Amino acid sequence: MGNYKFSNKDFTIFLLVNLGLVVIMGFAMSYAYSLDLVGGYPLVHMYYPALGVMIALILNKEIRNQVPKEFFGTFMFFSITSIIYLLIKTLIFHQDPTSKLQTWLMFGSISLLIVYFADREEKIERFGLKISKKHISSILCVLLFLVLYMGRIFLSSLLFGELKEALDPFKNIDTWISLILLPISFPLSFMLFLGEEYGWRYFLQPALQERLGTRLGIIVLGLIWGIWHLPINIFYYSPTTSLYSILNQLIVCISYSIFFGFVYMKTENIWAIAMIHFINNNLAFIIYGGTGNNLVFSWKSVVYNFIFLSIFYLPFLFTKEYSKRKNNIEKSETIIN
Repeated sequence: MGNYKFSNKDFTIFLLVNLGLVVIMGFAMSYAYSLDLVGGYPLVHMYYPALGVMIALILNKEIRNQVPKEFFGTFMFFSITSIIYLLIKTLIFHQDPTSKLQTWLMFGSISLLIVYFADREEKIERFGLKISKKHISSILCVLLFLVLYMGRIFLSSLLFGELKEALDPFKNIDTWISLILLPISFPLSFMLFLGEEYGWRYFLQPALQERLGTRLGIIVLGLIWGIWHLPINIFYYSPTTSLYSILNQLIVCISYSIFFGFVYMKTENIWAIAMIHFINNNLAFIIYGGTGNNLVFSWKSVVYNFIFLSIFYLPFLFTKEYSKRKNNIEKSETIIN
């Protein structure tokens, strides 16, 4: 998983920056919620994990000169300015900055893509950012996620007698056009999804697996990822049923951590995970028009979601990737000891 082994100091700084921003912005979001101005907060929330990684690595005196500074600097500039702009517009001017943030995201993603190809290739590769790594396996994993995602929808719809409603959107040509065009829009917003996945998969996954073991590490990652969504669950996803939303989020994040972890160990390609995350966040809107906010959960919906997610994603915990990674960790620990 890259050529750099993360120290305890790196790990601590990552958690302080990432979770510290969650707490600070959570308080800001609680005030913005009273003004009905929370729309931009979930967007900037996705920047925090990568910010934690980049700040931790830049503060590390031993390797700061080896990081892709142009790439890191560009990401940090656009993400930090987005956070500041969001706070000023919502807390001081009481205005919704969402559309401007989306435009800034587009400029940031394009700028980051340009800088990516201008930065030194060895630095890009060393810090887990090489696009072309295991591209065939990466494409197959993206397609596998699509199959699992749709399979979960159709199975649940079939069991609950709602198969016709699930199939109806696919009879509309606009749905198919949107699905075909979806990957084309990835370069215009990838900074968000890289923002999460560079923190969760590139940094936290190997850091936790080295400390806790392959499978336990991935479960703990899912728990942290789920708790990280706390302000979004309370003030955006489901303000009226926030407890059920939080429980559902933990189930989703643990399940996806298992599958995302499998993909990352198989491909070592952070861009494949970012693309899968991007597809996941957009499919519900394209197919069923879901916006993801003001949802209403019940204990039944949480239980059903747990059952179906377990069926489709839990088996990946027993693949050779997890066993192989476990053996590699044990060998590494033997050498160190």
